[in-house]
Amino acid sequence: MSLRRVLKTSDAAWLVAGNMIGAGIFFTPAAVGQHLPGVVWPLVAWTLGGVLALAGAAVYGELGARLPRAGGDYQYLTSAFGPVWGFLTGWAAFVLSFSAAAAAMARISVGYLAGAIPLLDVDPQTLSRIVAPVLLLLLTLLNVAGAKVGGRTTTVLTAIPLATLVGLFCYGLLVGGARFDWPARPLAGPEGPWVLALGAAMVPVFFTYSGWNAAAYLAGELKHPERTLPRALLIGTSAVTALYLAVNLALLALLGDDLAASGTPAADAAQRLLGVGAERLLSLIIAVAILGSANVTLMAGARIYYAMAGDRLAPRPLARTNRRGVPSTALWSGGIWAALLAASVPVEQTLYQWATLAILLLSSLTVVALFVLRRRDPAFRSFLCPGYPITPWIYLLTSLAVAVSSALYDPQGSLWGVLLVATGFVVYAAWRRATR
Repeated sequence: MSLRRVLKTSDAAWLVAGNMIGAGIFFTPAAVGQHLPGVVWPLVAWTLGGVLALAGAAVYGELGARLPRAGGDYQYLTSAFGPVWGFLTGWAAFVLSFSAAAAAMARISVGYLAGAIPLLDVDPQTLSRIVAPVLLLLLTLLNVAGAKVGGRTTTVLTAIPLATLVGLFCYGLLVGGARFDWPARPLAGPEGPWVLALGAAMVPVFFTYSGWNAAAYLAGELKHPERTLPRALLIGTSAVTALYLAVNLALLALLGDDLAASGTPAADAAQRLLGVGAERLLSLIIAVAILGSANVTLMAGARIYYAMAGDRLAPRPLARTNRRGVPSTALWSGGIWAALLAASVPVEQTLYQWATLAILLLSSLTVVALFVLRRRDPAFRSFLCPGYPITPWIYLLTSLAVAVSSALYDPQGSLWGVLLVATGFVVYAAWRRATR
């Protein structure tokens, strides 16, 4: 049985939003503020991040329209450069950028739940190692029930926190005793070369915006993917960009110059807006939003493993689908592996440092794939990347510049991430030899 095309544009757009909105936006504004003071420069960084995410979404829109199959990057790199590069991105997804990411999100979510519910705040590490795997397996069970069930789970886990967050902010403005404290020098520039400061700030910005390509991995289950996929990528990314700018404006208005020094900027802003105790409700909102992102990560990763198995680059059982038309074996394999990681490895402490450079390099190579596929099939007209070739060049050069900044900012973590992904070449050679 093949995958069922049951997802509409709205479903796919929620997948994009759900995958982008996680814990990042609630703490990375402080990291950006450490490099860029004032109001203007931080907003420039977040606006630039949104523009670049939209450029990437436009590129993936055409790639997905050309290859409307499950697997996303795996399909694009395999078609453009050969199976070894597709295998490499699948290997990276399994060991680092998807399974470990889902495990990290689940553990972070449990940490926020413990902050929201006092009874759970006893032994955070032990609690996360027990509860996080259970949450991952429950999400996997929902995804096995069908693509629409998985998509609706993401919609609920994303829409409820967003609606609650907006409601709390409006209530605080109308009823609470909010005191705005804008930075004393809103136009202040960074100390030292502004290019280096902006580059360092863009590392956490890129990390926070990551996930805008989520719907591309489920292209095999979209109705009319040539139309719905580009729309969903652009709509979801645009909506999240607007949300991130609004959140940063609120944090700058409430915390001012204290933003850069805050370890928990969202919680501090909630206290100033609604009073003591508001941080518990905010923790609950963040916990639910992170679970939404983890759910999409599990869905997307399984489609990569499914596609690889169909090409005999992964164990054949991973290509099986159940009567609901979803890759159930791949879902359970990814979910169980993520649960094992969550139960045994403190992945949330190293994922950010290890994953950023590897993800940037692979996504840059995926953008190059568009140039290759255009040259092979110049007559394709279903959906064309707006502004080509400027749009992909902008994303490519900027992401490479941020990759350099990431490597300079944390050379050891970046090196470990790249080496871990590079082991995929060895695994690929061994797999091909064993299956020949």
